[in-house]
Amino acid sequence: MFPHQKLDWTLSRLERQLEQHPDDASTRAELAWSALSRAWWHEGGELWYNKALTLARRVLHDDPANPRALVVAGAALIGLDRLDPALQYLDQAARTDPERPELHLALGALHERRGERHQAVRELEFACREAPDSWEPHAQLGLLLRRRADELGHPPRVLERSQFHMVRAVQLRPSPSWSNRLHYELALSCVQTGRLAEAHRLLTRLVEHQPWQARARYHLGVVAMQMGKYKNAILHLRQHLQEHGDSPHVYARIAMCYLHLGEISRARETCHQALALEPAHLDARWALGCAYLEEARTDEGIRLFREVLRDAPQYLPAFVELVKLRREARDAAWVGQALRAEVGLYDRLPALDFSENGEPLRPRDSTRQRIKLLIDTLREIADDASQTLLDIMSLTTDEPLRATLWERALEAMAEGQAREAHRWLSEPGRYFGAERGAQILALAPFLPEPALANGLHLTEEDLQRAAVDRNGPARDVLTHRRRVEVQRQQARAWQASLLLAIASRGTESARNLLVRWAAEADPELALAARAGLALLGDPHAQDMLREQVEQREAQRHLKSLLQAGISSDGPAVYRPVSDQPELTCATCGRRGNEVDHMMVRGQTAVCDRCVTEIARHRHELITDDPRVECAMTGRTLVDTRELYVYNGVALSAEVVDRSLGLLEREEVDRFLARA
Repeated sequence: MFPHQKLDWTLSRLERQLEQHPDDASTRAELAWSALSRAWWHEGGELWYNKALTLARRVLHDDPANPRALVVAGAALIGLDRLDPALQYLDQAARTDPERPELHLALGALHERRGERHQAVRELEFACREAPDSWEPHAQLGLLLRRRADELGHPPRVLERSQFHMVRAVQLRPSPSWSNRLHYELALSCVQTGRLAEAHRLLTRLVEHQPWQARARYHLGVVAMQMGKYKNAILHLRQHLQEHGDSPHVYARIAMCYLHLGEISRARETCHQALALEPAHLDARWALGCAYLEEARTDEGIRLFREVLRDAPQYLPAFVELVKLRREARDAAWVGQALRAEVGLYDRLPALDFSENGEPLRPRDSTRQRIKLLIDTLREIADDASQTLLDIMSLTTDEPLRATLWERALEAMAEGQAREAHRWLSEPGRYFGAERGAQILALAPFLPEPALANGLHLTEEDLQRAAVDRNGPARDVLTHRRRVEVQRQQARAWQASLLLAIASRGTESARNLLVRWAAEADPELALAARAGLALLGDPHAQDMLREQVEQREAQRHLKSLLQAGISSDGPAVYRPVSDQPELTCATCGRRGNEVDHMMVRGQTAVCDRCVTEIARHRHELITDDPRVECAMTGRTLVDTRELYVYNGVALSAEVVDRSLGLLEREEVDRFLARA
């Protein structure tokens, strides 16, 4: 989009040409464009913005409708932070030639400067579509989405989009300074998404380049620390101090590394180095408190944590340590009382506040984090956690918080029942039965897969013993045989329920177990195993089930079963498919071989092209009908962020995001694998 190669030489050549031919408007326009490139993309600064503006105005004097000159003038004024006159030039350019990608690139920069992030994203997306092979709009959009992700608390979809556009910009070979900047930002986003090995590789490359060396050293230390490589982390962080100067924040991180290595005295000394630079530094005081705990100076550690929380109530790590001490003491009364206090305070906190520097603060966010920590701790140590959570619900009128307390109370109840179910699974020969199997199926999310697999193991001896233990000694052989047969049916019902429970896990090991049972078990249990495979979307198992279904009522149940499919990659009940040409999109009729991929649940498929149309027209397609269910997940507005209805098919926002991000994630994965 802009000239970059040999830019200084190009500028000199154009300036000489303009000196020789001062009336050459095309040369002047080209020079203005190159000057803007120097200012915007090559750290030219105010001098070159002014030069680009002057040249563009000279061009507009002779040709007031020149669209490129209008864009140059507008973009230069943005760089000079004169936004109102910049908007006038860009509005005129939009009336003259609204499809120019550089116009939308400049509009994106304008909206970003004005804090209008959403509109800035839309303008930059347009620029990327109109100039897909130019790195500048991809770079700007990737960085903007990175900042947007920070503001929104790092939602996965925003981070994915940011990574994709940064990767795309790097692939299009930007200038060296921008390439380093993009690699740096991409590395930080990898840290946020847990891709530590990829972040480490990207940062290692940046150590060789100024001015990124010191920053790369610091983040290499952070990454090594998160990977558990504490000696390497100390090495990188100390090198950062040598290059960048003393920093209490870095000393505090080094102290935590020493704590993890068990070198408590060094950790304490390093904390004092940090506090000598900044006596009120929170991380250093927290690390020192942790060192006191390791030295069994518990009272001093608690005193320090309380002082930190008195000075900074939002500081979560100190609160975590206090709760951890109560958990180790199994002090459920203290945890319950603390939870009551936090929930009771929640409604009185403002949703939004501002610091002395004018930065936005969200006091409720940190309170919700403390509430979550206390709930998890209470569920771990209290026998009556569910009742306590239900009682605490009355202390708040905030519906999302009440819903959270209600859900956690139900989960606590389920976990209590799951502990009993786990005992059944450990001794299946003693506890098998149809009713207990149904309970285990309902509790499947709370039971480990190995325990479910262990519960399948029943022998003939188990059936014989159960016939006697559950009924007493039989009067004759025929009675005993009838009782054994009853237990056999109970065992089959138990095992069938367990097979479906295992299928609900959606893992590869679950699939392999079901395949084995479908091939080796007796016909009834093989049918249950095939039902599990059908839930996982196995087309062969689905076909075999259809062949065995003849009665109309059973066909209806089969349809319900197939529509409740489970994906192989987690709790979602749908999956992306790219290798089944026989599939037909439910919204447009395209076949599977005509599109990149389809989102599939049971017999319903929606192609990626239709999902793209939904994304482009979200506001027109959104529905507020509480009865509408997502065709892929079965969720209603109660369970999802938004629902869209397109050609009679409803899709949730989560399904749309997953489909849109599929190809982008694959591109990012390939790039990071080679990085």
